[in-house]
Amino acid sequence: MYTEHTFDILNVPGVDPLRTPSTPGSFPQKRAPMGRNSAIKAFDPANKTGIPLDLFSGRDTRRPVIVELLRSPWIVRGSQVASGSSGHGGKRREEEVEVSWDGTRRTPESFRMHGKRYSVDALVQTWALERAWWDPRARLSRRCFRVLARGGLYDLAYDRITDRWLLVGIVD
Repeated sequence: MYTEHTFDILNVPGVDPLRTPSTPGSFPQKRAPMGRNSAIKAFDPANKTGIPLDLFSGRDTRRPVIVELLRSPWIVRGSQVASGSSGHGGKRREEEVEVSWDGTRRTPESFRMHGKRYSVDALVQTWALERAWWDPRARLSRRCFRVLARGGLYDLAYDRITDRWLLVGIVD
């Protein structure tokens, strides 16, 4: 036999659901860890003594700051910026480049553009681009890599149909 039990917080004596508890001991004193910047989130303005905060400890601190920033959703992808210069500092272009591939990490190791070699400092993002797979004339199949090299952000794409590497975007 099934018996339904209900609990109505509005009918509990001594509990007002519209107000916070008035006793300071009723609030939890310790919080669970909130992530990498927990020292910022748990800052107590009442403690004016000034304690050095360990904000960026761990293995990920050796990663360049630009890599962390570019993972945010408000950064515009270089391949999405309109042709020519823009206010974002991005350029959309499509030119063939020579890429050396790192087989163990499965990422571009370096690329050569206009006779200069650009060593890849970090891989920021990867994505696949498939368009019009049903139409052989308009088909597009690319594996794209956003890399950090020489302080700039470059979008490299491997065209699976033509078997060549392309530079498809730059963000300065």
